[in-house]
Amino acid sequence: MNPDLEFFLESAFDPIQPTSESIGRVVIDPDYNVKPDEQDRTRLANELLECLRAHSGGKEFSPPKQYATLAKYVREISLHDDRSNGPWVEVTPPGNWI
Repeated sequence: MNPDLEFFLESAFDPIQPTSESIGRVVIDPDYNVKPDEQDRTRLANELLECLRAHSGGKEFSPPKQYATLAKYVREISLHDDRSNGPWVEVTPPGNWI
């Protein structure tokens, strides 16, 4: 498990603002076995935004393979109706369930 991954993803996704009023927050379940690569940071945010804009189905889904960088780091994306006081995109800590 890579301890730096959570911080890396949080900092990559932190600038993202809500894209839809129907999504209160986005929860990311990362693949903690992946080592962060600084060159992926900008691409990660861009792919998450594209993925969210294109998504038309359920509340929980795996990133489609066309978003290769996002799929490399993220196992599952969960869309929640409720809002939180924190960032719009939250990263699930290892071992926790949200």
